[in-house]
This record gives sequence, C-alpha cells and structure tokens, in this order.
Amino acid sequence: MSITGAMQTAISGLNGQSTAISYISDNVANASTTGYKKVESRFQTLITQSSAQSNTHSSGGVLNQPFFANNAQGSITQVSSTTSVAISGNGFIPVSKTTGVDSTTGLPTFETTSYYTRVGDFTQNSQGYLVNSSGYYLQGWSVDPVTGVVDTSSTTEVRVSNLLDAPVATSTVDYAANLPSNVTDTSGNLPATLSTSSIPIYDALGNERTLNLTWTRIGDSEWTLQIDAPDSTPSSFGPATVDFGGSIAGTDVAAGTLSALATSGGLTGSAAGASGDDASFSFALDFGSGSQAVTLDLGSYGDNSGTTQYSGDTLTLNDFHQNGVPQGTFKSLAIDEQGFVSVTFDNGNVKTYYQIPIARFNDPTELDRVNGNAFVATPQSGSAILAQPGDSGAGTFVSAAIEGSNVDIAEEFSKLIVAQRAYSANARIMTAADELLQETINIRR
Repeated sequence: MSITGAMQTAISGLNGQSTAISYISDNVANASTTGYKKVESRFQTLITQSSAQSNTHSSGGVLNQPFFANNAQGSITQVSSTTSVAISGNGFIPVSKTTGVDSTTGLPTFETTSYYTRVGDFTQNSQGYLVNSSGYYLQGWSVDPVTGVVDTSSTTEVRVSNLLDAPVATSTVDYAANLPSNVTDTSGNLPATLSTSSIPIYDALGNERTLNLTWTRIGDSEWTLQIDAPDSTPSSFGPATVDFGGSIAGTDVAAGTLSALATSGGLTGSAAGASGDDASFSFALDFGSGSQAVTLDLGSYGDNSGTTQYSGDTLTLNDFHQNGVPQGTFKSLAIDEQGFVSVTFDNGNVKTYYQIPIARFNDPTELDRVNGNAFVATPQSGSAILAQPGDSGAGTFVSAAIEGSNVDIAEEFSKLIVAQRAYSANARIMTAADELLQETINIRR
C-alpha cells in the first residue's frame, strides 16, 4: 500500500462519515415530522486490486450509500380530527398535487404524476377537498352513496361538497304492539275501542305527517284497525279485520299470534299462506306531492315478535320504526378503519362517498422522495398496487390518528458518536500519512 493510497482511503473515509453525519442530522431535524421516514447509512468497500492467490491488496476506500427506511413503521398517535388517518403496516396513501386553477370552474387542476404519502393529517378545505399539512390532495375510489358499490377502476380527488341530504318519504312502517285480550267497554261488553295511537311519518318533501291507528276489539280474538292520515287525500283507510290464534291452512298457530287479515276501505293485505309469512297492510297516501305508497308491517303470521294479543287492559307498543327521513344538513365528515369517507347529516343519515385504497410496492425502499414527505414510483420500486385495507399484503387504517416519524433519537445519537469517532480516526490516518510523506521528502537532505 502506498502512502498516497492510504491518504486517499482516509479521504474516502472522511467523506463517508461526513455523509453519515448529514443523514443523522436530517433524521434528527425531522424527528417530529409527521410521517417522516429516516435515512440510514450503508457502507460499501471499494477495492481497486485484491488477490489471495498473488498475495496482493491495494486500498480503495469506502462508499456510503443511503438506505431509505420507507417501510419502517412510525408511532401512531390518536388525534381529535375524524378526517385524519394513519396506516398500520405496509402501504401508502395515494395523493395528488395541484398545478393551478381552472379559470372556468375555479377548482384546482392536478398533475398527472401519482404521489404517495404516509402523512394522513387531512382536513377539509373551503372547496370540500381533503388536503394534508403538506398540501397534497387525498385520492380515493368513488362509492355510490345509495348502493354502496365501490368503483375501483380509477381514483379521483376526494371532494365532499354535499351539504344537504334529500328527504326520503316513508314507505315502510314496522309496527309491533300487544293488543290487550281483556279490554271491554265501560259496561264490560264488546266492541271496545282503544285510544288512538299516533305514528310520525314523512312525506316526499320531508314534512312530518301523522298516521293515526285505532284498534277496536270486536270478538275474543278478533279486532278491527282503522287508519287515518290527516292532510292526505284520501285521509281514511279501513277498517281491516285482524284475527289472532286458530290455524293457517289447517295448521294451528300459537295463541295470541296473527292468523288472518281481511281488508277494506283502500287497504290491501298480505294473505296468510303459512306461519312465518309477512302480515302487512298497504295503502296509498297523497299529501299534495304525488302518490306515496306505504306498507304497515305488523310482523309475521304465527310469530310472537310482531303484533300480538295477550293479556292486559291497555295497548303496549313494543317496537316502531319507519324508514322516512326529513331533509338533513351536513354535520360531520369522517374516515373509518376501512378507508370509507362518510358524511353524517343531522337527520341521522350516514352516506359514504369514497373509499381510500392503500398503495403498496414490491420494493418501497426504492421510491423516490419529493418535498412534503411524499414519494413517487420508480422502475426499481415497481408500480403501485392499489388494494382495500388489509387485502393483498396491504396494511390497515387507523382512523382519527396520525403516524409520527420513525426516527429514534437515542439510536441516531449513538450513530453520531460512532460516525464522529470514525471521522476523527480517518483524520488521524491523514495526519500520519502526511508525516510519512514529509519524512520521505526529508530523505533527500
């Protein structure tokens, strides 16, 4: 080994260790940066000539190449924002970057380049887009809010501008009550009419309306039902006859359970074919906005979970549900563990508009980094594979959470000590080589 070769090797050592210190400083500076992925040093020896057979070796030096720990998990912290999301496991969140503003619509235009990030602190901006703290726009698959079908053919920027939820007219009323088998009139005779019970429903415009149900006991196990709907045309339906106990198609049913319906006055009933068949009335209302078909479901024939006739002196309403809702206004926006972006309205409706996929890569360490803690695919990393959370090796979402940096301060300072000492050692070698060269020069004197 020549003296100048030793000096060149020491110089490469100085360069390698100074590069390692620059990586450490970058990591320490970003120790609190959301979603930051650390850079590590990978030292490789440089050999100019080395042979065991000829018993020769010439020093070459060292090369420090960066290793990007893009797939190393950072700590996950819960936050109050329901639009923030973190990934637990493999993968990245697809995002996009703006290029300007469309002069016609006033909405942003986006680059064709696909970006990916682990920075999930998204908030809704004034135009309804979800944007993270680095300025990247969240992308997702569109979801049909009515059917719930996810369109996985392409992603688009997540924008929620639906601030109103249209009203839904009531079409089904589930009604389960116990009619008292002991009720009679003040003289102890039949018929005996119970107090009218009122049920709220909604018309097509979201106005709350009322259905009045009046039950009259006309026999030991026989009742009539009168339905009135004020403000509707027509406003009165029935009476219908309802029987309990006895048999259906020659088969006995449990005492006190529905066995037969007979309709009149604009009511259409579902006939009893066997125990378990649906027992319901259908009728058409009109509150001035067109015909509104409504089904009053009393339960099932021979089933005690619906409308029954058991002992008692007053009607007991056990269950009631109607599927109409009034107009709703925007209440909150959230991303859940499956990546679904849903809006909650003040009328109780929850509608889903997007699902956020997770992008995974064959080699995430080979992704190129860009400003704002984002990444772009490279030939070495492979193209992004979009998958639903938890599928095909993808990680899972943690809602109302963010992922912190994967930098360990204690580990970085330990590396700093080693790099500093190695740098000093290489500097000493240069000093020693310089002294040897000086001695060589002095031989001529």
